[in-house]
Amino acid sequence: MTIEMVKTSGVVIHEVDDSWRYGEKNSNDSVSVVIVPELFKTTDSKYLTGCGPKATTVYIRSGIPLAKITSGTNKDMYGPYDKTATDGRQTAIAGLLESEVAVNITLSGWDAGDPTVGMTYRGDIVKSKLPVVPEEGAVWDCDLYDVENDSITRLAGVASGSAASYVLPAATSNALGGVKKVAAPSEDTVAALKTALKSAGILA
Repeated sequence: MTIEMVKTSGVVIHEVDDSWRYGEKNSNDSVSVVIVPELFKTTDSKYLTGCGPKATTVYIRSGIPLAKITSGTNKDMYGPYDKTATDGRQTAIAGLLESEVAVNITLSGWDAGDPTVGMTYRGDIVKSKLPVVPEEGAVWDCDLYDVENDSITRLAGVASGSAASYVLPAATSNALGGVKKVAAPSEDTVAALKTALKSAGILA
C-alpha cells in the first residue's frame, strides 16, 4: 500500500486593490509622512494583505485612512485612523495611504525599512472601496471628494455626511460685514430673491 503525504507550506494571498482610486492621480496630491508600522497590526489583520501562518512579508494596504499622532512617544508620526484611539488618531482623517507598504517579519518584530510613505490628501476617491471605511461622522481634515453613482460628496474638513457651515464676519464701524456668494434667483420675483438669500444663509 502506498501512502501519499502532502506537505503544505501555506498559501499566502497578496491582494493589490486600488479600486478606491477614482480617475487619474495628480503628482501633487500627496505629501510624505512617517508611519508607525506596528499600529497596523491588529487581531483581525484588517489593514494587511499577504498574511499567513508562515508569511515572512506582509503588506499594509493602500487607501487606509491615516491620522496624525499628537501625543506619546510617536508624536507627529502617523497611523491608521481609529475612533477608539487616545493618541490623537481619533480626531480626524489626514489622508489616505498612497501605496501599499511591505513589512518584513523578523525575530525582532516588524521591519518596514523606510517608514516614510506617501499620503494622498486631496483628489477624487470611492469611499466605499477603501480597505477600511470610516464610520459616519468621522472628520476628514483633508481635501477629498467621494465619487459614487454619479454623485460627488466633499469629505474635506467636515464630519462625513454633514454640510460645511460658513459664518460671515460681523460688520464694524469702519467696514461692512463679510461678502458671501448668492446663487442667481430662479426668476425675477421678490419671492425668488428671498429664497436665494435664505439658501446662502443671509436671510433667516
